[in-house]
Amino acid sequence: MGELKTVDEIGTSYSKSQIYWRINKLVESGLMEPPERGERNEYLLNPEQSGILKKLSEVEENHDTVKEAIGNLKEEKLEVGPDQELLDRVEELEERVVVLEDKVKALERGLTVQDDRQQKCRDRWKNQLKEGAKKVKDLFG
Repeated sequence: MGELKTVDEIGTSYSKSQIYWRINKLVESGLMEPPERGERNEYLLNPEQSGILKKLSEVEENHDTVKEAIGNLKEEKLEVGPDQELLDRVEELEERVVVLEDKVKALERGLTVQDDRQQKCRDRWKNQLKEGAKKVKDLFG
């Protein structure tokens, strides 16, 4: 999913308190999931969350209030639809699933062949024991 960054590492012009306040507003608006917490309870943001925060700083330059900027971001997100990066990731995962399913089928075929060999070996061993027991019975019987 990407490397987590602290508030200090994301590189915006906001102060820490401004970042925390904006993150809370983004979470409240539904544009961002609550970030993970690190040592000393600091926010750890994934690349998507960092991107949302950076986008907010860009959009905020054209608006009088943060509330208006967040409203604009919500409208943008609704217009754009599913995130292309997310769609690409889903496609990549689907391809990996197909590859893994093919590997499982190959392993199952291999196990079937191996089971057949083992069964033949057991049957041969069983027949040899029966024949040996039959010969002993015939000798002493």
